[in-house]
Amino acid sequence: MYTREIKTPPEKIVHSGRIEFGTFSGLLPRLDIRGVRTPFAGFPFPTVITNFRIQSSLMFMFNIGSFIGTVDFFDHKVFGFADVVFWNKENGRRFAYRSFMGPRRRFIPHNMKIGFCASFNKKRYIRVSWDHQRDRLSMIFNLKGDSSRPSAQAAFIAKYSDSAMCEMAVVVPAPSKRRCSASYIATPQIHGSISLEKTKLSEEVNQADFDGHALLCITRAYHNLHTLAEFVIGAGEINGKKVSFQIFTTQENAVDSENINENILCVDGECTPLPPVTITHPFGLSRKWVIQDFENMVDLTFMPSSDNRRDVSFLVMKSQLRTIFGTFEGVIKTKDGEDIVLHNFEGIAKKQFLRL
Repeated sequence: MYTREIKTPPEKIVHSGRIEFGTFSGLLPRLDIRGVRTPFAGFPFPTVITNFRIQSSLMFMFNIGSFIGTVDFFDHKVFGFADVVFWNKENGRRFAYRSFMGPRRRFIPHNMKIGFCASFNKKRYIRVSWDHQRDRLSMIFNLKGDSSRPSAQAAFIAKYSDSAMCEMAVVVPAPSKRRCSASYIATPQIHGSISLEKTKLSEEVNQADFDGHALLCITRAYHNLHTLAEFVIGAGEINGKKVSFQIFTTQENAVDSENINENILCVDGECTPLPPVTITHPFGLSRKWVIQDFENMVDLTFMPSSDNRRDVSFLVMKSQLRTIFGTFEGVIKTKDGEDIVLHNFEGIAKKQFLRL
């Protein structure tokens, strides 16, 4: 059975230019990777240049009532943008909204104890906030519709003290030990409401006081000039157990991915680190994906149902993101050898390309 060392989170990821690599259980106080000594080819570039190459993102995946989707924030230094994409699981209808954000000192905070990430656009108000002292994590959006999309509102809250909450942090070499990618991951159980206004194309929807599942992932990385990554995520309930997982694959594979990677499974608050996994789609992105490892812990397929694509270009910078709703089939093993059997389990897949 695959195992991985789990450490206590450090106060700082970077100490005197050196990186603290590893998998950490619990709250990581700060997600800050600035100050790495000579991260690019060993050349002593000024810190202002190396810090500019750090890109940040925040993803909040939710599965509640009849809806499943993601809220994404991207910090590209010069500009930022927020995406909300979700689906009605009953009829398969997709809803997608975007908000651009102009230059800001920081779009996504370093402080993981208390903070928020928000788009304050009057037509696209989106906010994810967290406060450990108040035992509260929340996501709110208020999105104005148009001729093809209804106005949408949602408000979800969660408690860190919930027994199913799992907090992890992973700092991996990306792609060498001169650089790193750092992620904070939480698996909240959410409660709240979501509503859609009536339009010519759809009826009004108002779902209040629902319980659901979510996964929060905040990432910072020293990216290459070209970056390509794929990952699948899921959060829901299987036979009374609260199950969340994320599985990554990227062209910037860590030099020690067997011992450090971002793949995790959380079942009722117990976290299982997963081994490196290969994601393939031999018949195209719109057909069945195959998700497997070499340790017999992950054997899944993902069948896409609906696809949303976003392209953003600014000068030489380009970002492409595909968010795909679908269902999982197969088995994931916990660290205790228990089989978690997924059948028609709804989830999300993402494929992202970034050129700096």
